Amino acid sequence: MALRAMKPEHKQKIMDFVGKEIVGYRYGEAPESGYSYNTAEQKYECGVSMAQVGFDKEINSFATAAQSSKKYYYKGTIAGFGGDNEICLIDVVKITKAQYLKERQGETMIKVSNNIVNDKADRLLRLKNAGYSIWQSVEMIEQYRNQHTKKIKNNN
Repeated sequence: MALRAMKPEHKQKIMDFVGKEIVGYRYGEAPESGYSYNTAEQKYECGVSMAQVGFDKEINSFATAAQSSKKYYYKGTIAGFGGDNEICLIDVVKITKAQYLKERQGETMIKVSNNIVNDKADRLLRLKNAGYSIWQSVEMIEQYRNQHTKKIKNNN
């Protein structure tokens, strides 16, 4: 996703989570090169395409479906978006499902995940408000936001 073509407020929202660590999964092992290949665009993505990160819903696309139905869990740094609007990670490290479930409960991970979900919901609302015909209603967008953002537990 080209940041130079975006409005400054949207660019800042994305910059709030690019460079942050997060956990997620993909179908099929991460490529050894550390970069997924987008066959439709005939170029490498900015990192490893993930089917799901944090508490966000799974992306259903050709890029994340791969050849395998087995989930592989990773921790990495958010590099940006792939060609199918999926989150791409760099510096990925394979982790277990138990590590994935535990790590995403941390306060920092929840904040990063919430930033991603809020950014996606806000982008959809901006498109809707600008008159674009998207299949989600405002209620559906807000339901998505409410289902996938998490409260941070206060241990006081």
